[in-house]
Amino acid sequence: MQWQSTGSFVPVTYGASNTIKVRDGLIFVDLSSFRSTVKVDNFTVWMFKSGVKPSKAVSLGCVANVAGIAYGKQATWNTDGSVALIGGVGPNDVVQCFSKIIPVPDGVTFA
Repeated sequence: MQWQSTGSFVPVTYGASNTIKVRDGLIFVDLSSFRSTVKVDNFTVWMFKSGVKPSKAVSLGCVANVAGIAYGKQATWNTDGSVALIGGVGPNDVVQCFSKIIPVPDGVTFA
């Protein structure tokens, strides 16, 4: 994955691998944390760089917490390989992503 914009979404220095991998019927999600400088609603933060793309949009569930605020952020892995945060972020929000493993949903294939 690559950032949609490192000006709008500033990666933290201790970032994760920014990858989504599929192996043995499981999806391994490892997205990097960032600080937002903009207010956006449901928005693509990570763009496809390499790897596989799902045949249907896949809900990744809760992939992050917003620092200082008592709610998490959900995301969707889109058929173009991008990942969108659901519900958006505001300026100066620090989005703390965490790794997770989910099963491949029924009927989803990868190319």
